[in-house]
Amino acid sequence: MSAVTLHAMDDRLAFALRKYAAELGVSINQAAKSLLAGALGLTAKRKKTSPSFLKYAGGLSHDEADKLRAFVDGAAFSKIDKSDWE
Repeated sequence: MSAVTLHAMDDRLAFALRKYAAELGVSINQAAKSLLAGALGLTAKRKKTSPSFLKYAGGLSHDEADKLRAFVDGAAFSKIDKSDWE
């Protein structure tokens, strides 16, 4: 096991490291090791998560979108029944 000391760390960098550690709920030492390991490619990259609907975004052709819009416009759920709001 080795030890590393960082001298004359820029205040902005030190602040950012402290903030990062606090967000993760770990020590500054652990945060620094985690960042170094990631930067050097020694950790598995975390899979980015995104809302599940994004896989469908942009997946329709213009013709398909027009057909879908026509279907939705003609569907009963797109009609407003004023008695529901009285």
